[in-house]
Amino acid sequence: MIPVSIALFIRNVTNEGLELWMQVRREEGPLDGLLEFPGGKIESGESSVVACQREVLEEVGVDVELSKLKLFKIHQHNFNDRSVLLNVFMSNYSDLPEDIGQWFSFDFVEKSKKYEGRLPEVNYLLIDQLLSYVERQYKAGCLEQVWLKS
Repeated sequence: MIPVSIALFIRNVTNEGLELWMQVRREEGPLDGLLEFPGGKIESGESSVVACQREVLEEVGVDVELSKLKLFKIHQHNFNDRSVLLNVFMSNYSDLPEDIGQWFSFDFVEKSKKYEGRLPEVNYLLIDQLLSYVERQYKAGCLEQVWLKS
């Protein structure tokens, strides 16, 4: 089981949906050309949140404060050639470079369906669960509480 941390950056939450920041993956293999979130393997002795911060710095060039990364969920996923334990963080940090990634809109009804064929398989589940969670928090008037330092 390979431990991995990823960051889901969120902005522009409305009654209808939100935007997520993603990058096009550029490497040989089955994920080449797909939209992905910044992240990578957790190094020995490193916490999942510090790994997430490091990976965002390496892949995006942005040093996000640890307090801006909130654990959303831990999810085990089996690929054809490996199993990963995904530590999925979410953040409302939105000052991200649009020359290496971009914001994509998602609505709470359709969820990830409009991006069919453009994402790694596991990301559909993660996005749909995130959208359901954010929608509940937003409609309950509690979304700002999610981002407060714990």
